[in-house]
Amino acid sequence: MSAGSWLDNTGMFRQYGTSKAVPASGGDYLSYGDLRQMEFTINLANLTTSPLVQEYTTFFPASNTQLFVEQVVIDVETAATGSGSISVGTGFMTPGTTTTPPAVTAISNTAFVNALAVSSLTPAGTKLTLTAGSTGAGGYIGTTSADQTHKNYITALASAGSLTGTIKVRVYYRGLPTITQ
Repeated sequence: MSAGSWLDNTGMFRQYGTSKAVPASGGDYLSYGDLRQMEFTINLANLTTSPLVQEYTTFFPASNTQLFVEQVVIDVETAATGSGSISVGTGFMTPGTTTTPPAVTAISNTAFVNALAVSSLTPAGTKLTLTAGSTGAGGYIGTTSADQTHKNYITALASAGSLTGTIKVRVYYRGLPTITQ
C-alpha cells in the first residue's frame, strides 16, 4: 500500500495509505451541555522552536465568532526535563504547498499556553489549570481566535533546548449558539 497526503482546498490536511496509519494523539471529545473539550498529548522531545501541528484531524472551531475559551488544563504524564518554556497555539497550512506535511503559518503561537516554564511541568501527576491572567495562560483564554478564515490547528513549540517529558493539554470552551464544527 502506498502512502500519500495532500492539503485540500478547505485547508484540511488529508492522508491516505500507510501515512494515515499514524495513531491520533488528540481530538475533540463528546461532552453534554455547553462545555466542549479538546485534548492533546504532547511529547516534549518532539518540540522545536517552530510551531508543530499536534493533530491533523482536529482543529479549533474558530469560524464561530462567539466561542469562549474557559480554561486550559495541563496534566503532566511524564516529568519534564530541560530548560526554557513551552507554548501551545494555533496555526494553519496553505493549500498548494509541496512539503509533506505542509509548512505551518502561525495564527497565535501562544493561544492556549504562553511561555510556561518547563520547570513547572514536574513531577509526574502535576495538574496545572490556566485561566485568564494566570501564569502561562494563553491569549485565547477568556476569548477566542481572531482568525475566522482558516482552520485553527493546534500547534506547540519550545523556546530552546532539548526537552523530555509528556503532557496532556485539555482546552475547555463553549459557544453561542450551538457549535457547528
